[in-house]
Amino acid sequence: MKILLVAEKYPPIVGGGETHLHQLAEGLAARGHEVTVVTETVPPGPERDAYRTGAVRVVEVDGLIDACQRLDGKQAVASLYREFTASDADVVHVFNYVPALLTSWLRSAVKGRLVVSLFETHMPGIRVFDLWGDYDLERTLQRSLVDNLRADLMIAGSQAYRRWALDAGFDDRDIHVVEFGTDLDRFTEDADGRAAWRARHGVADGDTVFLVPARPVPRKCIEDAVAALAVVAKSHPGTRLVLTAPTARSNDAYVDGLRDQAERLGVADRIIWEYGLAWQDMPGLFAAADAVVLPSSHEGFGIALVEGMAARRPVITSDVEGHDEVIDDGRTGFRYPPQDVSALAGRMTTVIEQDMRQLVDEARAEARRRFSSEAVVAGHERAYEAALALPPHTEGTPSDRVSEIQE
Repeated sequence: MKILLVAEKYPPIVGGGETHLHQLAEGLAARGHEVTVVTETVPPGPERDAYRTGAVRVVEVDGLIDACQRLDGKQAVASLYREFTASDADVVHVFNYVPALLTSWLRSAVKGRLVVSLFETHMPGIRVFDLWGDYDLERTLQRSLVDNLRADLMIAGSQAYRRWALDAGFDDRDIHVVEFGTDLDRFTEDADGRAAWRARHGVADGDTVFLVPARPVPRKCIEDAVAALAVVAKSHPGTRLVLTAPTARSNDAYVDGLRDQAERLGVADRIIWEYGLAWQDMPGLFAAADAVVLPSSHEGFGIALVEGMAARRPVITSDVEGHDEVIDDGRTGFRYPPQDVSALAGRMTTVIEQDMRQLVDEARAEARRRFSSEAVVAGHERAYEAALALPPHTEGTPSDRVSEIQE
């Protein structure tokens, strides 16, 4: 099968959807498919060198980042039109809202079956894809997109994304759920790396390190983890918190607020900041930590939770949609009411004081069963085959999908 993937960024800068796309592309190529990724031009650098060594053909175009960040789409439209008209792909898979919007303007140029995945986290009443900060405006574009795009299939990475797709106006018969996953083999015990990291940061063997594997933006609610640290440290003074600030993906004002909060609460010396991280750095950070905390107010899934499970680290996370699909409370991790600092501190204390071996064993087994990159690739392969077997959309004709594409 010839598959054309369209995305703003390739290779990934941080985790989540960007990593998902890279592993999907390489996995499909490894299964014998001819895979091309159309993406923004990336200057030479370590990320490019690390992620462009596989069997995937990468076509660099100009304008996608301008379109995705400012909706300055003139150059991107011309670039995508050129690629669509030249392509003989069986399947064209477009990722996220702005590339999908641009594709809707060029729908007649897409000769293969059109598949779409919209992975931005929807915050009802607040944001759809966070370009204008005007929810009603973005909802109008969201609802108009479905009719104009006439996608043959929507692939959702979780039931939460499926619900959001239904809310946007997609027909349930057009939605195929393929759960997110990741390269689980990268998240392993690394005793030497762990010892070196802890020595470098002055972390004693008996200290408990909680990692927050989230870029610092408000919806991640990292301030709750900082507040919980202040509570837990009163009875367990060896508790530490690791926060990450990936290059060009952090909210600087929010980071400043977290620093001010830590100073006010007297825990600034218990927080370790890791700057400039890329995804390939994360396995080592999971190995260095003792547990994982993800306190978000809104998520569509939580690949970082899967990474923690694979790394055999107890995972504590807010009980929000998306997270509830990954963590079975008390069996594979812990969930707590979102933004309840006292409850979060209680879960952290439980992890410090109780034997977590059975929980982390259950969690790793669950990750292996459900969330491998191999399962993700196989699921997409089945979805593409189903799209090729279905009658295509035609303008003005309602969708006539069949239920058998749903597993």
